[in-house]
Amino acid sequence: MRKLKEVQLAEDVISFNWDKKKVFNLKYTAHYGFVRSLCDKDLINSVKNFSLEEENFENFVQVGIGGSALPASAVLAFFKGSYFNYEGKKRYFALDNLDPERLKLIFSLDLDKTFFHVVSKSGKTSETLLQFFILLEKGKIKPENVAITTSRNSFLDSLGDKLGMERFYIPDEVGGRYSVFTTVGLLMLGFFGLDTQAFVEGGKNGVRAYRNGFPFPNEFVDFAIGNYNDGRNILVVFPYKDRLLRVGEWFRQLWAESLGKDGKGQTPALALGVTDQHSQLQLYQDGPKDKAFVFIDVPECCDFKANNDYGFGLFSGVSMAKLMDIEKEATKRALKSKSIPVSEIYIEKPNEFALGNLLVSLMIATAKAGEVLGVDPFNQPGVELSKRFAREALKDV
Repeated sequence: MRKLKEVQLAEDVISFNWDKKKVFNLKYTAHYGFVRSLCDKDLINSVKNFSLEEENFENFVQVGIGGSALPASAVLAFFKGSYFNYEGKKRYFALDNLDPERLKLIFSLDLDKTFFHVVSKSGKTSETLLQFFILLEKGKIKPENVAITTSRNSFLDSLGDKLGMERFYIPDEVGGRYSVFTTVGLLMLGFFGLDTQAFVEGGKNGVRAYRNGFPFPNEFVDFAIGNYNDGRNILVVFPYKDRLLRVGEWFRQLWAESLGKDGKGQTPALALGVTDQHSQLQLYQDGPKDKAFVFIDVPECCDFKANNDYGFGLFSGVSMAKLMDIEKEATKRALKSKSIPVSEIYIEKPNEFALGNLLVSLMIATAKAGEVLGVDPFNQPGVELSKRFAREALKDV
């Protein structure tokens, strides 16, 4: 049977390798808010009409925390690599922790040539607001150097209106950790000359492909939650390139905050190949058998070879990328030899279309996993409780 075009396009850019074992017989339906946001023409057009590419800015600062920063950081690192701040004329910074040392770094920049994207869906995130207030007071940042992404009629929306700042809105039905296809993740793409339209089209294709039988989201749930039901309550996410580490961080929040409720949930742990072969693999192989593994990889963007190994006897003519691939396969083989479940997501074409496809597929998989576990994958009662306790403590300061 000939595959539908949408499915073939998805399979051309993403492959998922695992020991296939159908568990849950999930339906290929995806009626979620983050899916509908991909078709929100007003939202997408607002990004197109607010291009910063030609502006005289040197720095882009994402002021937000958790799902208000991770999407942008993950997307940019995937395309530009982990070290782009050392190479290009434009740099990216994320104020996604409250450590004052980060804000000290921002104050060392030329603030007249720095653009600030302030993100809080609720419009009252304590960490984000305090840093924003300090930037306004100490940095005296100009209104034209700021855009705000929030909910309509929130405190942050009203403040932005009062100060004459550009504002964008996250749809009510889209939670922060699912907001990569809103201005939370899209606004900085134009700043760095990336193809916003191709990224969004990749997301749309991922949805269409899934509805037409693209198996990856359901197979991911079969693998991860199937193993969870077998006692593997830790899912180790193992990106094998530096540029994929932020994608792993984004997924870690998505999986943990969406599924960890009512005494249920699979804990996502993050490792980086080959670094963590030398720091965690001993535990993974010979420790408790409570883990399943998902490797993530992408073709190398560059390579270097040693033509002379000075008599060592193994590396003559061997490149770094080749050794890295050998070590990845050896690690997978070693884990499998201990009867540990292993899978791999491979991104065949590292472009905007492929990443859009991958991220929407992982969000669909997370929502489906919530359905299987019987938890609401879109709320976060535990986070809200800690926020309430923090606000109560602030009243006593």
